[in-house]
Amino acid sequence: MAKRKKRRKLKRWVKVFLLLIIIGGVFLVWKNKSSEGTLIDGVKDFTSGIKLELDHDKIYLAIDEEKQVNINEKDAIWSSDDDKVALVEEGLIKGISAGKTHINAELKGKKASVEVIVTDLITKPKIDNDKEYLPCKRYSDEEAKLLDDILAYRIKEEGLNTRAGAVAAARFLSLEFPYRLKYFLENGRLITNGVRTLADGEGRYYHKGLYLSEDKYKSISASSYGPKIWGCEMYNAITGLKIANGLDCSGYVSWALLNAGFDVGDGGAGINDSIDNDLDDLGKKVTANKEAIASGNVKVGDLIGRYGHIGIIIGMDDTYIYIAEALDDDLHVLTVKPEDIAKNWSYIELMDDVYKEDGNLSNMW
Repeated sequence: MAKRKKRRKLKRWVKVFLLLIIIGGVFLVWKNKSSEGTLIDGVKDFTSGIKLELDHDKIYLAIDEEKQVNINEKDAIWSSDDDKVALVEEGLIKGISAGKTHINAELKGKKASVEVIVTDLITKPKIDNDKEYLPCKRYSDEEAKLLDDILAYRIKEEGLNTRAGAVAAARFLSLEFPYRLKYFLENGRLITNGVRTLADGEGRYYHKGLYLSEDKYKSISASSYGPKIWGCEMYNAITGLKIANGLDCSGYVSWALLNAGFDVGDGGAGINDSIDNDLDDLGKKVTANKEAIASGNVKVGDLIGRYGHIGIIIGMDDTYIYIAEALDDDLHVLTVKPEDIAKNWSYIELMDDVYKEDGNLSNMW
């Protein structure tokens, strides 16, 4: 009887010992899988815990333009499918020539890619007030569509429905688009207020994208003398002449805001104190002077104006304020010192209540 009890007790201890061995084995497999890979036929797979993630899936570049792409694994190896289109070094991608390719990041057998489209339809952002004027029908429908896609991508990158999105739109047309747009004093405006006849797409463009293809005519609701795309001549009722269609001051600003997600219409630029739908009624006004700039309240993306005219601040650094405006002959960029702001400008509109969010805002391009 005693011997039988001892045998039963021994068997229980053996079972406990075997159970501990099994538990220990399971723990070791789990540890290997979670920290060093999965055991497959006795061989560890070191790639199972790796998931490569890029912060972009597609980018557009001008020739010689660079863009930093980031990844969640610092030891990834970078490569380009076509070095003639784009090069990459530690995630910094540079456009070489027009075309499409993929930039790849690889680590321990895992791979992630970003599509890169390099085009000569845009330039690196720069101030060039001596660019050639946009010719009539310069772009095919396909090229116009690509430019619309790039504009939408730029805005999305910085933040749709944000201050940075509005700045991206304004910068795109004034800094990246390779032609100057003529100034066209409108035949009408989208918001009828007794000052101008309602006309859509004349002297401004009230829709998403650039006004470069006659395909855009399908979205125009009212017209007096057009429609004509940017760069093509149209009768101008204000001057009595045929001139190339383009943008006037409020047309440019309202176009940039609309493309960023802010449909503010266009009632003009403060030409009548009795009208409360002008662009100068959007934000809180402060006097345009060096003290306002020094206060820190003024941001890139704020509007700046005077009686009958308005522009948008697209850059600020330690020395200058950069203002994009459509005036006189064309759309261009002014470089102004803060102490000189008051010479030509009356007020700055602080647009925080309109934009609500800054997005990926940068003071300079």
